[in-house]
Amino acid sequence: MLDTMFATETMAELSARQGRLADAMAIYRHLIAGAEGQGGSDAARIEKWRARLAELGTGASTAAPSVEVPRENPRPAPAEVTAAPAQRPSLVIRETVRSGQVIYADGRDLIVVASVNSGAQILADGNIHVYGALKGRAVAGAHGQRDAQVFCLALEAELVGVDTGYLLSDDLGPHRGAPARVALTPEGTCAVTPLPLGKPAPPALAGRGRRG
Repeated sequence: MLDTMFATETMAELSARQGRLADAMAIYRHLIAGAEGQGGSDAARIEKWRARLAELGTGASTAAPSVEVPRENPRPAPAEVTAAPAQRPSLVIRETVRSGQVIYADGRDLIVVASVNSGAQILADGNIHVYGALKGRAVAGAHGQRDAQVFCLALEAELVGVDTGYLLSDDLGPHRGAPARVALTPEGTCAVTPLPLGKPAPPALAGRGRRG
């Protein structure tokens, strides 16, 4: 089962990456408080979050102007952000993405011509296409491309998101295990819609294939 705190940690790092340090710090404070409220059994994780919070705090206090200005400039011109993936060839992964692996498509789309196992993590600044079962974690539009989408032939994800919106496994409902498309709504939440597949091959073609 997915550790639900991973989702919040992921969103914290995405917020930090996009220059929203205050949001990232607020999320880490929430994580620390929640973990300590549960008895602080995972001391290593709490210590990791404290260190990251201190790191973000230092960056926010000493380099706020230099962080905010360059990251805000691209937002009034989204065409510059959305054009980047189209100008670079997609990153194509032809083997199963296994548990523990992390794959990031920097400035482009990610295509996985296989499945993504539980415990694996894939991220892309553009769209994500999985021509197999998506069982791990997938975040498209990781650098603020809100029109990015996730496409897969079997949606079984532990976490799937676009930009800073995300869904957990329990949110998939009737779409679980089915071909699906995940996109961001205007309100900033993720929505899942069925992914229509092509019509089945005509009987004659299917029969010829079986005999061949």
